[in-house]
Amino acid sequence: MKSKNAVVYGINPGSAESHKKFVDKNKLEFPLLVDEGQEVARLYSAHGLFVKRTVYLIDPEGIIRFGTRGMPSPLEILKHAK
Repeated sequence: MKSKNAVVYGINPGSAESHKKFVDKNKLEFPLLVDEGQEVARLYSAHGLFVKRTVYLIDPEGIIRFGTRGMPSPLEILKHAK
């Protein structure tokens, strides 16, 4: 990701406290942001009773270059980077 000058963020509807425990347990190397009201999830069509894991690659101009449900590999994501 760094070679493409990419920044990674996770966003989850859990509380800040649950995020800290999850980050510590899983040793995440990227920030996990709080979206308790699912406002961000709604904007990206990932909201609902069960939040849908969705991955987006957004360029510096704010254009979505890649989006998919699930867990694509970093190589799959980065092949869409410009």
